[in-house]
Amino acid sequence: MLKLRNHIVILLFAVMPVISLAQSDNSVIFRFLETTPSARAAALGGNHVGIYDANSSLIYLNPAYLTPETSKTFSASFVNYLSDARFGFANGAYHFDGIGTLGVGIRFAGYGEMDLLDESGNDLGDFSARDLSLTTALSTRLTDKLSAGAGVDFIHSSYHIYNSTALSASGGLYYIDRESRFSAGLSFRNLGEQLSYYNGNREDLPFDISLGISKKPEKFPFQINLTLRQLNNWDMRVYGEDSTPGFLDNAFRHVILGGEAALGENFHFRLGYNRYLHEQTKTDRTIDLAGVGIGIGMNIKGIIVDISRSSYSRVGGILQISIRSQLR
Repeated sequence: MLKLRNHIVILLFAVMPVISLAQSDNSVIFRFLETTPSARAAALGGNHVGIYDANSSLIYLNPAYLTPETSKTFSASFVNYLSDARFGFANGAYHFDGIGTLGVGIRFAGYGEMDLLDESGNDLGDFSARDLSLTTALSTRLTDKLSAGAGVDFIHSSYHIYNSTALSASGGLYYIDRESRFSAGLSFRNLGEQLSYYNGNREDLPFDISLGISKKPEKFPFQINLTLRQLNNWDMRVYGEDSTPGFLDNAFRHVILGGEAALGENFHFRLGYNRYLHEQTKTDRTIDLAGVGIGIGMNIKGIIVDISRSSYSRVGGILQISIRSQLR
């Protein structure tokens, strides 16, 4: 057991300083990997890596979220994305004594039927486009409060006659102190290479290093979640910007902020904000809710149902529903 723990920790801390310089977020390939995998996290603003009392549905964000407490947990999530696009997630976890907690998951994105036109605009019928990722992750306890995990993803995309496959790795650390209601996480994800290319052109995966914390201040109703994303990529300009934003503006685009309050034993209210999403989808209106997430969570006879809506301003709203249950 100690040997396994040492291997995971060595992997995390030996690789991260190198990969932070090796890739950036400038590529657009396999962007579906950045979709928030659960309604709970979406309502809190996005991809938090240090969320308090995390569960196995979030292993795509930080594989160290796999703890013995998440064993025999199964979850599924559905995202009603823009236009005809639909996203789906499903995963499960099981703890093996002396080894660690194993998680497996699948992510799927379908973009509906699209018109196929030639260079002159003649209608040649239609075609479909889809993305798929299969995940396997393993996490182990280093101490009573600290876990380390690593995962591997097999990724495949099919856009009409064009296909691409890739392998990527992820890793993370997760610390939780239930007595003080504090947690913290550090993760990297989407570190990998294409095995086959679209039309022979190599592209980078959407690599990300994130650091997050969560804390419930005394006598404050909300558990506060804060994540700093894209620590490997300072320049957070959006489409149409020719230069890097000012220091404070650019720094805030790395921030995801969310709050979660328990309104009774079986009901939670959540609110979040993603500044980068706001900059991507905002309008010129004085009051613009772009980048704001809101949601609820309910425990119905042992089945956890989470619902969220993320605002994309005039573009529309993204509705997400997640269901989770644990076998006893």
